[in-house]
Amino acid sequence: MNLTISERGTFLALRSERLQLRHPQQELQEVALRDLESVTVTTTACTLSAEAIRACAKFGVQIDLVDALGAPYAKFSSPYLVGTVSTRRAQMGAYLTPLGIEVGRHAIRARLRNQGSLLKYFGKYRKTADPAAYAAIGRALPRLTALEAELDAVTGECIDEVRDFLLGIEGRGGVAYWGAVAAMLPVDLAFPGRLGRGATDATNMTLNYGYGILYARTAGVLTTAGLEPFAGFLHTDRPGKPSLVLDFVEGFRAVCVDRPVLALLGRGWRPETDEHGKLTPDTRKRIAQAVNDRLDTRDTVGGKRFRLQNIMVMQARRLATFLRGEGEYPVYVAGW
Repeated sequence: MNLTISERGTFLALRSERLQLRHPQQELQEVALRDLESVTVTTTACTLSAEAIRACAKFGVQIDLVDALGAPYAKFSSPYLVGTVSTRRAQMGAYLTPLGIEVGRHAIRARLRNQGSLLKYFGKYRKTADPAAYAAIGRALPRLTALEAELDAVTGECIDEVRDFLLGIEGRGGVAYWGAVAAMLPVDLAFPGRLGRGATDATNMTLNYGYGILYARTAGVLTTAGLEPFAGFLHTDRPGKPSLVLDFVEGFRAVCVDRPVLALLGRGWRPETDEHGKLTPDTRKRIAQAVNDRLDTRDTVGGKRFRLQNIMVMQARRLATFLRGEGEYPVYVAGW
């Protein structure tokens, strides 16, 4: 279970082995720590007791604080979850070898395949219901597939030599994918194309907030696997930039955020903003709930069904194993 705190004036306390959410205008809510995986705080006007933070650390429940745009700015977790250093040493060493190129290549391949998978999912019922969108999807899918062949042709000694080529492939894939998405979205959204921070249209604001939730969750997953979230391969190093989070999340954006967000918008839901142009608390709560619900859904890996949250954990551990030279790092592609 993933708990989201969005109401101003909420107090998070501990009672036995249960977290309590206390609010003067709402009923008391309790959650057993053994049933909890994460706590996401989306408001700046709440209080967390030291006892509650300590209990979460003991049970391996990470607490993420995100701002009004969905960007994570703080995290509470136990320092003993990452008590080994062998994985991080291997991660740093891989940057200067072809192994780092493989991690960058993997990130883009996972992105291309899952974007294609999502377009197939949304295109299932559009052949007669929305022929224009169906045709746009039909044009995008072979483009995404063709870009994979270009990925395989990229070679070099380290990621710095080939990063621009890889990012060029990623960019062309984005043009094809978001062009098909634009054809699917309701006309009233006036989708201008994919925009990052600072976007003011409904689609991008909702996506950006959803990605922020996913970034916070990903940072926890990577840290628990013994990896350094700020030492990536495809994305360049910069102070405060979680490069490995951005690498790893490429394969999960379409699966965990795009799918629930596009479904919400397609059903007529629209985000609300305040007088400052920021998403309202109720809107932020709705987006977080949609992403968390998606992370709780199950997909098949290796013939078995796992929750998406657990698949992310599995992939992070496989990445760590791959960097240590102890196993393979297969691409996860969501079913459609």
